[in-house]
This record gives sequence, C-alpha cells and structure tokens, in this order.
Amino acid sequence: MALTLPLKKEGDVAPKLSLNLDKGAKFSVELFWESEHDLDGHALLATNNGFGAKITDMAQVLSTYNPGLPLADGSASSRKSGDKRPFMTPCGSLRHSGDARTGIGATVDEIITIDGSLIPPGVNEIPIFVTIHPTHTAKFSQVTDAGIRIKDESGKILGEYILSNQFGEFDAVQMGSLILGANGWSYEAAGSGFNGDFNAILGYFQ
Repeated sequence: MALTLPLKKEGDVAPKLSLNLDKGAKFSVELFWESEHDLDGHALLATNNGFGAKITDMAQVLSTYNPGLPLADGSASSRKSGDKRPFMTPCGSLRHSGDARTGIGATVDEIITIDGSLIPPGVNEIPIFVTIHPTHTAKFSQVTDAGIRIKDESGKILGEYILSNQFGEFDAVQMGSLILGANGWSYEAAGSGFNGDFNAILGYFQ
C-alpha cells in the first residue's frame, strides 16, 4: 500500500521503515511520475555523524547533473551532456538506469540500484532526491502521481511513497534517506521541499 508523503514541518519526526535488508544486500529505488515534465532521481553516498548527512566529493553524487560519472557498462569513464545511458558512481555501489525525459506512458521512469556490498567505508546514509529539469520552469503542482518504490532484489515492494499536493510550490524534494545501521538498512521518509538548482541543494550536504 502506497503512503502519501506530507511536507515536513519543523518539529516533525520522520517515520522510519525497516527494510529487512542486511548491509550487503542489493535493492532498488524506482522513481515514477505522470507528466510531460522531466523529473530526475538523485542519490548521495553520505556520512552522518549526528550532525546531518555530509559529502566531500562529487564521486559520491549519483546524478544526471554529474558528468564525471562512468557509464554502467564500462564503455566510458565519464558521461557526456544529454547521454541517457545507465551510469554509476565510481565505486559501483549506486547505479542509475539512465535519464528519462518524460513520465508519460511508463510505470517506472528511472531506477537507482544499490549494491550494499560495494558501499564505501564510512557511508551510512543515502539521501534520495527528485528534481524537475530545468529548474524554475515547472513546479510539482504540474506533476501528478510522483513517487518512489523501494524493492528488494526479488522485486518485492518494501515501501512506496507518493508526494502529497503540499509540494506544489517546489521544484525539488528530498523523498527520504536510506540509513545503514548495525542491523542493516532502513528508510527514513523526509518530505523536504526545495527551490533552486542542484548545486544549491548539494550545499545542504557539504
């Protein structure tokens, strides 16, 4: 059953979902939406020592806006602008299915695959973002049925979250974070809305 993700307000406690996946598990986050607008899914390999998730290098950023990432098939060490083929982080722990330019006519539009066995030491949080490209030309009020599904390696749905209409004024949303703890993976829903380009969003994690 899909849960509606509300806009997070100050003082709200983010709901957590145990994914029942051990540290080395392989699983995926599927992004879906219904709109002609171009949505993009992003993920960060972050460290959280109790003061928020932080990154220190662009190699930790799985994003269509990061041209320095290698293609997933190993055919190129960096992407070219506009390339829609699958790509990954250099460590191989995060893979992106490739840039989908529209949400029309597909049940799944972009997929981020996580291989827990390749997560670099020290990484314990993977924030998941959705943005509208290009920024400042559309807001989530113009997008319907936008959300994510978390699935295990067998394809079983572990969690599904759909944005509420409270995000209408924003062009970027942190859906939540995958958290790596002593007992494996969990998911913490965030529901944080942003406006601005992707570099501005990254500033919150540096």
